[in-house]
Amino acid sequence: MSKLSNLSPYEQFLRENFHTDDPALQRLQAEAEKEGLPPISIGPEQGKFLQVLIQASGARKVLEVGCLGGYSGAWMARALPADGRLISLELEEKHAAFTRRQWASLGLADKAEVRVGPALDTLPGLAEEAPFDLIFIDADKNNYPAYLEWALRYSKSGTIILGDNVSMGGRLVDQDRQESPAIQGMRRFAEAMAADPRLVSTVVPYADGIAMGVVK
Repeated sequence: MSKLSNLSPYEQFLRENFHTDDPALQRLQAEAEKEGLPPISIGPEQGKFLQVLIQASGARKVLEVGCLGGYSGAWMARALPADGRLISLELEEKHAAFTRRQWASLGLADKAEVRVGPALDTLPGLAEEAPFDLIFIDADKNNYPAYLEWALRYSKSGTIILGDNVSMGGRLVDQDRQESPAIQGMRRFAEAMAADPRLVSTVVPYADGIAMGVVK
């Protein structure tokens, strides 16, 4: 299910010792593949990183833009305290229904929910639930700049904002690919993350790159 399968020997060592999925997460990924969900989820390395960030920061309210099959959300919901809350936005009802079943089987239904529809349509309805402590963006790349603006609107000092796939498989700086709307969106997102005076930002080089900023 994850696109992160071609590992170097060192990456394989790290996965085996630090980032291995447990049987429940392995089952989620296997069932997602069987259901025909796109094989584009994050890998366990990024899942563990999200878990560490949530636990280290004491995050209680998390927003995810782009749910897919609920794998990344499962990592985050597991890291939340008993009274924590994850809201995940998903375009496709099929993916949302799959995720709800998986989260229920993992015992996460009480603190994780999926809301269906284009994220730019559902985001305005979250104002009363903001601010969030951590916001993870992993959806359609051409809209990343708009998602960043919503993330900043729904943040407070100390909120962590993350955007996956900033490298775009190396295509971000490929001069032959710059006409792609996805590449253009990601470039604008990365440049905004780096330049916004409200953020202290960097890129964590996990797999395809995670842009990360902390609101001042």
